[in-house]
Amino acid sequence: MAYQAAPPFMDRDSLSVARERGMDSQQLRALMSDVLSCIHHSLPDPPISAKARLAALAEPDGCGGADLFSLLPDALLGNIVSRLPVKDAARTAVLSRRWRPIWLSAPLALVDAHLLPAGGSDEIPSHLERADSDAVAAAVSRILAAHPGPIRSAHLTRSYMDLYRDQVVRWLQHLAVKGVQELVLINRPWPLDLDKPIPTTFFSMAALTRLYLGYWRFPDTAGLPRGASFPHLRELRLYGVFINSRDIHFVLARSPVLAILCFQGHISPLRLRLVSHSLRCVQIVGSDLESIDVVDTPLLERLLLPMNLTIDRSSSRIKIGYAPLLRLFGCLETAKHVLQIGNTVIKAGTVINPSAMVASVKTLDLKVRFSVRNDVKMLQSFLRCFPNVETLHIHSKKTTESTGRLNLKFWQESGAIECIKSHISVMPFYDFRGERSELAFLKFFVENAQMLKYLVIVLAKGCFSSMAEASAKVKIVFTGKRAIECCSLVICESAYPEDDIPWNFQKSCDFSCRDPFGFIHRRPFGISRMVLSTKTTESTGRLKLKFWQESSAFECIASHVNVMAF
Repeated sequence: MAYQAAPPFMDRDSLSVARERGMDSQQLRALMSDVLSCIHHSLPDPPISAKARLAALAEPDGCGGADLFSLLPDALLGNIVSRLPVKDAARTAVLSRRWRPIWLSAPLALVDAHLLPAGGSDEIPSHLERADSDAVAAAVSRILAAHPGPIRSAHLTRSYMDLYRDQVVRWLQHLAVKGVQELVLINRPWPLDLDKPIPTTFFSMAALTRLYLGYWRFPDTAGLPRGASFPHLRELRLYGVFINSRDIHFVLARSPVLAILCFQGHISPLRLRLVSHSLRCVQIVGSDLESIDVVDTPLLERLLLPMNLTIDRSSSRIKIGYAPLLRLFGCLETAKHVLQIGNTVIKAGTVINPSAMVASVKTLDLKVRFSVRNDVKMLQSFLRCFPNVETLHIHSKKTTESTGRLNLKFWQESGAIECIKSHISVMPFYDFRGERSELAFLKFFVENAQMLKYLVIVLAKGCFSSMAEASAKVKIVFTGKRAIECCSLVICESAYPEDDIPWNFQKSCDFSCRDPFGFIHRRPFGISRMVLSTKTTESTGRLKLKFWQESSAFECIASHVNVMAF
């Protein structure tokens, strides 16, 4: 089947469903491209690059054409060869007798993208010819059979693996025996008939530390041997993998050092019950999240839930039990997330007692429809559940629904909110449109946030004709007598539509990144216009040019800002 007619190897059921939804071949190709692009940006970079080449500098005078490379110790030569694309690494065996055993003894890093006829790039393409898939699968089989190991990494993303299931079984057997440490196994999304599970061989990979599976059905763990486990697995990411709650629980119980667990594109209802004494980060992205129950996670630091769906339901349930180290929590939506802390279900107007608080959370990300009264009352309740928040990210959700005028008086009558009054020092406010309900919240906030140092207003894309218009709107927030004075204000315009801000998968799991929600230099936000303003009587030293030069690069300044008013 030609690719121009429809995506290759798409099964009849999937093709029929697509046609019923009015999707033509162009739309199907676009969908595949989006899916694979999303996966690509969330995968770790391969340990070797297609651009790596083996080359020697010109020999110094007097060496008489000596082969200086071959004089290096075997261990160093093996280290060099292991950093080459696999085809180039294997070719070093023809250089001389001295080189023949080097490749076979060097740790193997296999990236099947480098086996494509044209060399391939590291990015996953949306289009793959059947002939290329066949050639890659055959080459992978030959390499895994020929190399005795060890195998430190295998990135396999360039073949329609359902067409070569017997070969895939042998691949996994070789990888298990030869001690693979990092495995990326991404099946092509078409066909979407995932009735056949991934071979259970990967459960015997005792040396595995990082596992990334894409577009497979997870095997039924009920029939696995009692000793099946991942004793060294530290990171597990599942992309579009069909897996039930029992099997997730099995993996958690058999992975004693698992620190990072990620789900992306989980299209069946995901019900997650977390019991783990090693988990530090759980990330669920673009999935049909039905419920997550944090039962016993003494080391959990991050619970990240961006861009999730509620298919055939109005809400998702999130229950926080024992998580004493939880510091980052988001993206919590007042309209569709039912939050339970301990035995208390948080509702609009709920009186929050200490047992319904998570005092450890320092960074919180919330999405709110400010023109909907119940959403705003839920926002008040949510904020009272996290009394020690220091950085608050607020996303203003656009809606055509309105349930009354939510003015400053409404907020003043709600009473004090501890985190606003005593702890929040940084608040980015995203998708600001200048609506009265947004201004009422911001005015209340700046009049009560005694610790506030930085207020960032990110304008909704295309909502204001000029920065002067936006600045005049924001100025209203600071007109009250009680408005704080020691606050730096940043006004900028997003280059992205609402709910289309790119999520940085790598930063969100990087524990050295203190705030993965932050946009200024941790994530390229595509800022095109910016206003900076500050008013204070406080001084803490002379901040010279060197202070700024020694700070890390700011992506928005380096690549996007073209207008700045100070």
